[in-house]
Amino acid sequence: MENKFKNTIKTMPLSIPMGVAAAGTIASLWLSSKRVHMICGAMWLGISAVHTWQHCQKVKNDAAKVVEKLGIMDFMNIPQTKFDLFVRSVEVSSYIPGRVRLYSKALVGNQGKCREVLAYLQGISELNDVKINDVTGSILIMYNPEVLRTNKELTRAENYIRAHARR
Repeated sequence: MENKFKNTIKTMPLSIPMGVAAAGTIASLWLSSKRVHMICGAMWLGISAVHTWQHCQKVKNDAAKVVEKLGIMDFMNIPQTKFDLFVRSVEVSSYIPGRVRLYSKALVGNQGKCREVLAYLQGISELNDVKINDVTGSILIMYNPEVLRTNKELTRAENYIRAHARR
Protein backbone atom coordinates (compact mmCIF):
# COMPACT_ATOMS: atom_id res chain seq x y z
CA MET A 1 0.00 0.00 0.00
CA GLU A 2 2.81 2.39 0.94
CA ASN A 3 4.73 1.72 -2.32
CA LYS A 4 1.58 2.36 -4.39
CA PHE A 5 1.07 5.70 -2.61
CA LYS A 6 4.75 6.60 -3.03
CA ASN A 7 4.65 5.72 -6.76
CA THR A 8 1.48 7.78 -7.20
CA ILE A 9 3.16 10.79 -5.61
CA LYS A 10 6.31 10.25 -7.70
CA THR A 11 4.38 10.39 -10.98
CA MET A 12 1.59 12.86 -10.15
CA PRO A 13 1.89 16.08 -12.19
CA LEU A 14 1.93 18.99 -9.76
CA SER A 15 2.19 22.02 -12.03
CA ILE A 16 -1.58 22.74 -12.03
CA PRO A 17 -2.06 22.36 -8.25
CA MET A 18 1.07 24.48 -7.67
CA GLY A 19 -0.25 27.17 -10.01
CA VAL A 20 -3.67 27.19 -8.32
CA ALA A 21 -2.11 27.38 -4.83
CA ALA A 22 0.25 30.18 -5.96
CA ALA A 23 -2.59 32.12 -7.58
CA GLY A 24 -4.71 31.64 -4.46
CA THR A 25 -1.89 32.88 -2.25
CA ILE A 26 -1.36 35.96 -4.39
CA ALA A 27 -5.10 36.64 -4.82
CA SER A 28 -5.63 36.33 -1.05
CA LEU A 29 -3.33 39.31 -0.53
CA TRP A 30 -6.13 41.54 -1.82
CA LEU A 31 -8.70 39.84 0.37
CA SER A 32 -8.83 40.91 3.95
CA SER A 33 -8.72 37.28 5.13
CA LYS A 34 -5.40 36.29 6.65
CA ARG A 35 -6.72 32.78 7.15
CA VAL A 36 -7.32 32.19 3.41
CA HIS A 37 -3.87 33.59 2.67
CA MET A 38 -2.24 31.25 5.22
CA ILE A 39 -4.15 28.19 3.94
CA CYS A 40 -3.23 28.91 0.30
CA GLY A 41 0.39 29.59 1.27
CA ALA A 42 0.60 26.35 3.26
CA MET A 43 -0.85 24.40 0.31
CA TRP A 44 1.65 26.05 -2.03
CA LEU A 45 4.50 25.20 0.35
CA GLY A 46 3.39 21.57 0.69
CA ILE A 47 2.91 21.03 -3.04
CA SER A 48 6.25 22.76 -3.73
CA ALA A 49 8.00 20.44 -1.28
CA VAL A 50 6.54 17.33 -2.99
CA HIS A 51 7.43 18.78 -6.40
CA THR A 52 11.01 19.41 -5.24
CA TRP A 53 11.25 15.81 -4.01
CA GLN A 54 9.92 14.56 -7.35
CA HIS A 55 12.42 16.69 -9.23
CA CYS A 56 15.35 15.50 -7.07
CA GLN A 57 14.40 11.86 -7.70
CA LYS A 58 14.19 12.47 -11.46
CA VAL A 59 17.51 14.33 -11.58
CA LYS A 60 19.18 11.58 -9.55
CA ASN A 61 17.80 8.85 -11.85
CA ASP A 62 18.69 10.80 -15.00
CA ALA A 63 22.23 11.46 -13.73
CA ALA A 64 22.71 7.75 -12.95
CA LYS A 65 21.61 6.85 -16.49
CA VAL A 66 24.01 9.39 -18.03
CA VAL A 67 26.91 8.19 -15.86
CA GLU A 68 26.21 4.58 -16.84
CA LYS A 69 25.72 5.36 -20.53
CA LEU A 70 28.85 7.48 -20.84
CA GLY A 71 30.94 5.26 -18.57
CA ILE A 72 32.11 8.32 -16.62
CA MET A 73 33.00 6.24 -13.55
CA ASP A 74 35.22 3.98 -15.69
CA PHE A 75 36.68 6.95 -17.58
CA MET A 76 37.58 8.75 -14.37
CA ASN A 77 38.80 5.47 -12.86
CA ILE A 78 36.62 5.83 -9.75
CA PRO A 79 35.97 2.69 -7.67
CA GLN A 80 32.35 1.61 -8.00
CA THR A 81 32.09 -1.36 -5.64
CA LYS A 82 33.55 -2.63 -2.39
CA PHE A 83 35.77 -5.09 -4.27
CA ASP A 84 36.94 -2.38 -6.68
CA LEU A 85 37.87 -0.17 -3.71
CA PHE A 86 39.69 -3.10 -2.05
CA VAL A 87 41.77 -3.79 -5.18
CA ARG A 88 42.80 -0.14 -5.37
CA SER A 89 43.87 -0.11 -1.72
CA VAL A 90 46.55 -2.78 -2.17
CA GLU A 91 49.79 -2.98 -4.11
CA VAL A 92 49.61 -5.20 -7.19
CA SER A 93 52.79 -7.25 -7.19
CA SER A 94 52.15 -9.62 -10.06
CA TYR A 95 49.47 -10.58 -12.52
CA ILE A 96 49.12 -13.61 -14.73
CA PRO A 97 45.59 -14.40 -15.94
CA GLY A 98 44.26 -16.75 -13.27
CA ARG A 99 46.83 -15.76 -10.63
CA VAL A 100 47.25 -12.44 -8.82
CA ARG A 101 49.53 -11.48 -5.94
CA LEU A 102 48.68 -8.40 -3.93
CA TYR A 103 50.33 -6.78 -0.90
CA SER A 104 48.84 -4.73 1.88
CA LYS A 105 50.81 -3.14 4.72
CA ALA A 106 47.56 -3.11 6.72
CA LEU A 107 47.65 -6.93 6.84
CA VAL A 108 51.19 -7.27 8.20
CA GLY A 109 50.91 -8.67 11.71
CA ASN A 110 47.15 -8.11 11.79
CA GLN A 111 45.55 -11.56 11.98
CA GLY A 112 42.07 -10.14 12.58
CA LYS A 113 42.19 -8.04 9.42
CA CYS A 114 43.63 -11.02 7.52
CA ARG A 115 40.69 -13.19 8.60
CA GLU A 116 38.26 -10.45 7.60
CA VAL A 117 39.82 -10.02 4.13
CA LEU A 118 40.06 -13.80 3.65
CA ALA A 119 36.39 -14.28 4.55
CA TYR A 120 35.39 -11.49 2.17
CA LEU A 121 37.44 -12.84 -0.74
CA GLN A 122 36.37 -16.45 -0.13
CA GLY A 123 32.79 -15.22 -0.38
CA ILE A 124 33.34 -14.31 -4.04
CA SER A 125 32.30 -17.46 -5.90
CA GLU A 126 34.34 -16.67 -9.03
CA LEU A 127 37.61 -16.96 -7.07
CA ASN A 128 38.97 -20.51 -6.76
CA ASP A 129 41.49 -20.05 -3.96
CA VAL A 130 42.69 -17.25 -1.71
CA LYS A 131 45.74 -17.37 0.57
CA ILE A 132 46.85 -14.61 2.90
CA ASN A 133 50.16 -14.36 4.73
CA ASP A 134 49.97 -12.08 7.77
CA VAL A 135 53.78 -11.99 8.09
CA THR A 136 54.31 -10.38 4.67
CA GLY A 137 50.85 -8.92 4.00
CA SER A 138 50.65 -11.01 0.82
CA ILE A 139 47.37 -12.03 -0.79
CA LEU A 140 47.45 -14.75 -3.46
CA ILE A 141 44.29 -15.10 -5.53
CA MET A 142 43.76 -17.99 -7.94
CA TYR A 143 40.84 -18.00 -10.38
CA ASN A 144 39.62 -19.26 -13.75
CA PRO A 145 39.78 -16.23 -16.09
CA GLU A 146 36.79 -17.36 -18.20
CA VAL A 147 34.61 -17.75 -15.10
CA LEU A 148 35.80 -14.49 -13.54
CA ARG A 149 35.10 -12.53 -16.72
CA THR A 150 31.41 -13.43 -16.58
CA ASN A 151 31.18 -10.92 -13.70
CA LYS A 152 31.40 -7.29 -14.91
CA GLU A 153 32.66 -6.01 -11.53
CA LEU A 154 35.45 -8.59 -11.35
CA THR A 155 36.41 -8.01 -14.97
CA ARG A 156 36.84 -4.30 -14.21
CA ALA A 157 38.99 -5.19 -11.18
CA GLU A 158 41.09 -7.60 -13.26
CA ASN A 159 41.68 -4.87 -15.86
CA TYR A 160 42.80 -2.51 -13.11
CA ILE A 161 45.14 -5.18 -11.69
CA ARG A 162 46.58 -5.91 -15.15
CA ALA A 163 47.29 -2.21 -15.71
CA HIS A 164 48.91 -1.71 -12.27
CA ALA A 165 50.92 -4.91 -11.87
CA ARG A 166 54.65 -4.41 -11.23
CA ARG A 167 55.41 -7.54 -13.24
